Amino acid sequence: MGFKEISIVRTRQPVRLPSGNGYFFGGAKAGVLRIFLMAFLPLVVALFFVGCAGFGDYGTGAGAFDTVVLDAGHGAHDLGARSVRGEPEKMLALDVVLRMKPLLEDAGYRVVMTRDRDVFIPLETRAAISNRNRGAIFVSIHFNWAKKRSPEGIEIYYFSERSRRLAANILEESLRAYRCADRGVKFARFHVLRNNLRPSVLCELGFVSNPYDNQMLQNPRVRQRLAEAVVRGIIDERRGKSPRL
Repeated sequence: MGFKEISIVRTRQPVRLPSGNGYFFGGAKAGVLRIFLMAFLPLVVALFFVGCAGFGDYGTGAGAFDTVVLDAGHGAHDLGARSVRGEPEKMLALDVVLRMKPLLEDAGYRVVMTRDRDVFIPLETRAAISNRNRGAIFVSIHFNWAKKRSPEGIEIYYFSERSRRLAANILEESLRAYRCADRGVKFARFHVLRNNLRPSVLCELGFVSNPYDNQMLQNPRVRQRLAEAVVRGIIDERRGKSPRL
């Protein structure tokens, strides 16, 4: 946006702007206009730049990484969310990360898994596994649940600001895996995020309490598409892509 420079002339005679818009500088009216500009122009400019920053401004992102720590939520006695019908959250999450692992390895990434079978891993251990790996990001896979059956869709959580673009890239790709609601990128203080030294996100890839979402998520082909989508989001982040969300 270009700004037209206007000089305020100190004179008792009014100076008409060339545009003929009827505004005058000089005398009492000039003083009123100067007060107005001093009071409101900085606010208008600030709001303009804040508004611009809201579109595609994700900072530096996760930076360079060559390792992905995959975390399948819950496990063993901790079933996670109970599905309307079919497998519980713990098994769906494990299935997705097992599908992601070879895709990431084929793309040249080193993959570390917090669990690769139906076992229980404490939250602090999950974060510690991530923290032991330099040059890594942490991606935790979950599925959502609500008391009412109406909530649906995908949402991705982050804690540190450098993780926000990673969350947005994963969300943008995941929304293409199946027809679902976009619930956005959200800040959260989950243990595995706030105690993580690495860029980290927690992905809620649909509601197993919602009949439609659950029907999709119980389908192995949909879970394969979700695995591929999350991997694409990770690769997009590594390439420094700024999502269009």
